[in-house]
Amino acid sequence: MAFNVTSLAAYTKTNEQTLITRSFFEPKTAKRMQILTGVKSTIQVPALTDALIWQNGDACGFSASGDTTISARVLTVGRIKVNKEWCVNDLETKYTQLLLSPGSNYDALPNGIDQAFTETILGTMGEDVEKAIWQGDTTSWNSQLKQFDGLVKIINAASGTIQANASAFMTPVTAITAANIISIVQGIYQAIPVEILDKPDLNVYMGIGNFRTYQTALTNANLFNFIATDNALGEMKIHGTNVNIVATPGLTGTNAIYALRDSNMFLGVDLENEEEEFKFWYSEDFDLVRFKARFKYGVQVSQTQEIVKFTI
Repeated sequence: MAFNVTSLAAYTKTNEQTLITRSFFEPKTAKRMQILTGVKSTIQVPALTDALIWQNGDACGFSASGDTTISARVLTVGRIKVNKEWCVNDLETKYTQLLLSPGSNYDALPNGIDQAFTETILGTMGEDVEKAIWQGDTTSWNSQLKQFDGLVKIINAASGTIQANASAFMTPVTAITAANIISIVQGIYQAIPVEILDKPDLNVYMGIGNFRTYQTALTNANLFNFIATDNALGEMKIHGTNVNIVATPGLTGTNAIYALRDSNMFLGVDLENEEEEFKFWYSEDFDLVRFKARFKYGVQVSQTQEIVKFTI
């Protein structure tokens, strides 16, 4: 005699107490920028330049010469919201019923799910903000990128910036490869104005893919005497210089590289970290658990003549 279990479905043990969330990259750019708070729509980012005219001081007298110019670039924020809703009843017919409290009336997300949702929301929000800071474009089809213009669009359109992909600094290229990445980075270094070369907040920002290509190219060229941070995809110096490179998730997937001071990058918000403030609540009227977040974001630069760009 034996057990006949052919009519039973195979059993898979559930782990209803744990929901595993995916890994998220660490946003880097926003915390380096100059934050302007209380921005509801637009704000001016002022800039001052002055011309000092040296005169012969042999004679007495006073003769004023030289203009002081005050100008401004406009920072426009995008007014952003996120709305979501869930019907908890949808969880009753799957193993997720094990997460539910007894009874048929649910006035909140089940324990275990709410924590995983919070982790996912914070991680996703951080990634989306990082990408939008650089790649935002109000003409984009992408809902995450079209809320405000990012640094790539703003810098590329600005007058006075320095194009490193030019014969004055390197042999111009049409692609970034392992064979030319070292000369590209050296060309960017050559293009940096001497006025900012010794500034401690000067950084070269490039996508993680290009950063990794640069590290590999240095290794393949037997240039092992470079020091990266503890995070292998964090920061390092341009080989043989004191200028820092930042592996920037917001530029990943692009062929754009920028050198500028952190004090020359401005982030406009209404409240700091407002994107991390959100609300879950149960709606009696609709019998749904709802989620809401609202925040404002925008970016701008000031001294365009101090910005080096490498674009293809």
